Amino acid sequence: MIKNKQREIVVVYTKQFPFGFKEAYILDEIKALGKNFDEVYFLPYAEFDFKPNESRIGLDSAFHVLKFGSIKPKRSLGEKIAALFSIAPILFKEALFSRQKLESLKRIKQNFFRLYHYSWIAHQLESWLNTQHGNITHYHYWMHDGVMIDMMAKNHQPHRHVARSHSIDCYHKDWPLAGYAPYEVQKIKYLDAIYSVSRHGLNHLQRTFPNWNKKFRYQPLGITFENVPAISNPKPIILTLAFMGKVKNMGRMVDLMIELKDHFEWVHIGSGVQEIQDQISASCKENNIHFTSLGYMNKEEIYDFLSKQNIAFFANTSIWEGVPVSLMEAGIHGIPMIVTDIPGNKEVVNAENGFIIPIKGNLREYAEMIIEKYQDNESWLKMANCAQSTILEHYNAEKNHQKFFSEIKNLSLK
Repeated sequence: MIKNKQREIVVVYTKQFPFGFKEAYILDEIKALGKNFDEVYFLPYAEFDFKPNESRIGLDSAFHVLKFGSIKPKRSLGEKIAALFSIAPILFKEALFSRQKLESLKRIKQNFFRLYHYSWIAHQLESWLNTQHGNITHYHYWMHDGVMIDMMAKNHQPHRHVARSHSIDCYHKDWPLAGYAPYEVQKIKYLDAIYSVSRHGLNHLQRTFPNWNKKFRYQPLGITFENVPAISNPKPIILTLAFMGKVKNMGRMVDLMIELKDHFEWVHIGSGVQEIQDQISASCKENNIHFTSLGYMNKEEIYDFLSKQNIAFFANTSIWEGVPVSLMEAGIHGIPMIVTDIPGNKEVVNAENGFIIPIKGNLREYAEMIIEKYQDNESWLKMANCAQSTILEHYNAEKNHQKFFSEIKNLSLK
């Protein structure tokens, strides 16, 4: 006798999505989520004020939102005591096993109150999970606080528990903007599989947590595109696309443009820290660099701009990146890339499809090579085709997401 097929249910833990305007690339996963799971629920655990007008999924959508984070209840004494009993072991293990034990003790009050709030979300989640029937996958878009909510919600049937790991998850205390990532060991121990979006992130996890190497896997992100854009003869424009913050290191872009200013203009898309934007504008004016800032654009506007402007090069001068999606967006449009010598950039860019420049030091030699490449149309076109081929082969979102979710569904229920 053939048993009825179990429904596949996924709970996607996010910070805010589908509300607000961050976590934009989850939109690229929507189609694959719908294909691979019968029911899709989003749990935005960091969102307190849900604004329907800012939701990026419609009310008639096949995707659903669990609004547990918006409820601030008055708890009974019994509920408060139960929350304390669930939180105490987590804080104790954090103090015992954290790679930054002193930081964990310094932040014990902050950690407690965050967990206290999450315990109520977990309580509601637990009640909801007990009403569901099917194979349930807990999918954490970030290896972040959502994992703790998942862990505090006691599951009374076998589930799967998986997470992506981005650069901020891997290097939160190791990258140049040092911070503290709580509950690393507890999260890794709890999860069934952790998928790094970068190879350098995978290597870092395997090197840092060797006892759990079998849990760590590599699964790149990607971008969606309906058609492969045509490559046209370029205009002398170098484009940057980023939020102007400290990590984006825009001063290095100024250094490069000082060497290139007689041959190229610099166009920037994106908002940013006002002080940094003012500094960049002032530096460009002082050095006679032709600089234009177009401000914030949404994804559709960016793609329209990239398809019409025939950009010569795309630049990313960050001091740290995971794997920049902006490079994928430029590459698919056949735009060769100029990037700083950091791990995330080098996963996409090589000598065939762009230039890798040092974070410090003189850039004249690199500028001369960039100018020479631009002036030789055949040579530039070869590099442009390589840039596009790189994205088609490695960062096609539809293929990558399909592989990712198919692999997740093959994990054992535990």
